[in-house]
Amino acid sequence: GGEGGAIAMGGGGSGGTLFGSGGQGGAPAVCEKPAAAAGEEVALAAEYQPYYEAFALGPVPGVPDKLGGCVVKHDDPNTLLIVGTSETQSAKIYSIGLKRGPCGHIIGFKGSAQPVADTPYADANLVYAPGNLLFYTQWPQFKLSQLPAGATVPAVDTDFVALGMVTQGDSGPGGLGLVPPPLAAAGEMRTVSWPAGYWYHVTLTPDGNGLFNVPSITQTQKLDYEPGGFAYVPAGSPGFATQSVIMAEWRTGQPSLDRVSTYQVDQQGDPLPASRKEFFTKFPRPWGAYFEPVTGDYLFLTWGATPPDRIYIVQGFLPPPPIPN
Repeated sequence: GGEGGAIAMGGGGSGGTLFGSGGQGGAPAVCEKPAAAAGEEVALAAEYQPYYEAFALGPVPGVPDKLGGCVVKHDDPNTLLIVGTSETQSAKIYSIGLKRGPCGHIIGFKGSAQPVADTPYADANLVYAPGNLLFYTQWPQFKLSQLPAGATVPAVDTDFVALGMVTQGDSGPGGLGLVPPPLAAAGEMRTVSWPAGYWYHVTLTPDGNGLFNVPSITQTQKLDYEPGGFAYVPAGSPGFATQSVIMAEWRTGQPSLDRVSTYQVDQQGDPLPASRKEFFTKFPRPWGAYFEPVTGDYLFLTWGATPPDRIYIVQGFLPPPPIPN
């Protein structure tokens, strides 16, 4: 579908089968929850409250403030990779252990995070592609980077300005994601700029050496409310009758207006601006967004909020489609 450049989706990685669903004698397992419910600093929209519950996982031990993208490690469901000091030259990806309850839900952290890669200016999303290659955007550098599995520095940085990304009134790409199946454009890459909200298709072609060429980008939509990190809502999740995307909205100088919103998307995975609805009507400086693969728990991160920056988690979503392999 779309203009080509799709990354094949499918293979292992999710499904929630790593954890037992029953206790002794077939009794249902008691699904442990994070210790702290989200406080008054966050508020779920009323229409989603019957389906979802928000918790505070808290600061990530060992990771400095300005949290960026995060992703569960491709070969270990109990390890989280997360960006610290995002959007700066000293940005790094850190690795930290996850505690999971008897139903697989993330309920906390293990140990202290350790830096695993130098990723200058890494921003709001970490996205796996085939071969366990990590993509991330550089803000405000207008670049897309590729980090091979096990590498400590990116192998390729692509200049989006040279491909026509708008710079007037804008600062660079923030959010990044792959369109999920069964949409026509499944596997294709999308990115959105901050603060102007230009939404782009990113064409990718394999280079034969485990990396990707980026021959072109195409701007298709423009979103208001200064969008940042985004993630496609796992299909079939309660309260979402159609395929949707969830989006941070980080508004300069207006913390009282920060929101997390959802948009319905078309078959190209592009958000439909008129369909915007608020998911969090209040959230302190939202930025990174991610649905973890085992349970579908939704991780949302603060950036430059009242220190220290921290992770919140929402239970109630279905697991997302498997990551590419």
